Amino acid sequence: MTPTLVILGGADGSTSTFRRARELGYRTICVDRRGDAVARPLADEFVQASIRDPQLIAAELDGRTDIAGVLSPASDTGLPAQRWLAQLWRLPDPVAATAVLASQDKSHFRAVCDRLGFPGYGYVAGSADGDLVLRAAALRFPVLVKPLDAQSSRGIQVCADVSDVAAAAREAARYASAGEVIVEEQLAGNHYSAEAFVDAGRIAFVGVSARTLTPAPHFVTTAHRVPADLAAAQQHALIGLLDELVAELGYLRGPLTIDLLIDPAGRLHLIEMGARVGGNGLGELVRHAYGVDTVAASIAAATGGAADMVPTRSRAAVSEVLYTDEAGVVADVVGADAAATVPELVELILFARRGQAVLPYHNAANKLGHFVVVADSPDRAAAAAAAVRATLRFELSGAA
Repeated sequence: MTPTLVILGGADGSTSTFRRARELGYRTICVDRRGDAVARPLADEFVQASIRDPQLIAAELDGRTDIAGVLSPASDTGLPAQRWLAQLWRLPDPVAATAVLASQDKSHFRAVCDRLGFPGYGYVAGSADGDLVLRAAALRFPVLVKPLDAQSSRGIQVCADVSDVAAAAREAARYASAGEVIVEEQLAGNHYSAEAFVDAGRIAFVGVSARTLTPAPHFVTTAHRVPADLAAAQQHALIGLLDELVAELGYLRGPLTIDLLIDPAGRLHLIEMGARVGGNGLGELVRHAYGVDTVAASIAAATGGAADMVPTRSRAAVSEVLYTDEAGVVADVVGADAAATVPELVELILFARRGQAVLPYHNAANKLGHFVVVADSPDRAAAAAAAVRATLRFELSGAA
């Protein structure tokens, strides 16, 4: 009997897990409430159900004896169901409840960082009401207003003054499952992502990429590049912070993605975490840059298999998101074949197709695709990314 992976969520960030699972000899079941989920064509089976409803998922798969693992690679929203189903099906190493909570609740993650004495910043959280605005007045402005548990940069706004907070909080609350928001002091500095793997309660590997973001008010990631410009001491300090974090959370084994910022004084600030692999092609970026397969490692963690976290190479790489600044309908995708001839291109994934309505890139869910290039130097990788970007374009017609 071929072992089967249940993959919670069929968004674009899950596609690498479906592809890698097939390469490793697994069958896959895609679970998503949307019948047109991006990853559905990559799966062997499909269950139309919300990833917030593990009881329904269990009922749909009742009696199956081939399930070897369950993952939520593209969404923190699915982590509670991942844990619940792993326990129900007696699968290896269910993700710790505390790691699930820290991945989902931004205020809880901030409280964990404060408890550990990590560099921090002021914040308040709660319902989008007058009390929240009063508490936010004590913060240092400008501030970021975010949904407490949404991801993909949904509902984020910058407020220069306390008078802007009430309206921003009401808007952010629309994207939060329970209508709660967090207001955080905005930090100056450089943005990074860390893709890590935890084994035996310690950081077995971490790869850091520098992030490029869209301007205010949305701050959506457009690109990652490695090597990042971290000093050796900062890299060492980051590993120390992450070791303390996973020990505090009781997170023993599995993937970890972290957004972080280094301020002008050189202090590392952990911003958000997910007990999963990162999106935007980060798994491919890490694999091609370092020779470490974090996607395969996440599958190994879910199934109780071994994972090799020893880097075998060190190359420059860029992962870049494809997007549009305008709403419309895709009339044509031009230049994909030509882009494929760029020698450094190792991955090109297109999510948007001709005839599809698309939206401006105000959150990560609106991406049209991504690509990854790898080269022997940062300059060559940057030039290759520019070549792909210049060659490939989405022609829009009409209004979405």
